[in-house]
Amino acid sequence: MGYLEDMLVRNGVIYRAPDGSYSYLEGSLVSNSLVVRNSSGWVTHRVERAANGVDVVVRSTSTGCVVARLSVSSSLF
Repeated sequence: MGYLEDMLVRNGVIYRAPDGSYSYLEGSLVSNSLVVRNSSGWVTHRVERAANGVDVVVRSTSTGCVVARLSVSSSLF
């Protein structure tokens, strides 16, 4: 998950703030996808494959809208 996590940090989905708050990437057994959790443990974003089967989309859990589309090499999957 290192490459994907780096991409999410660069796009501002995962953060590490100076005040000690942070978010992190975690696998989800319930939805069979990756999720981003904040420092309180709440799920803030879902990371899923895009409709084209190659790209990755990041959806906000509060709105359901796509906040980022990351183009990923197919060799990662």
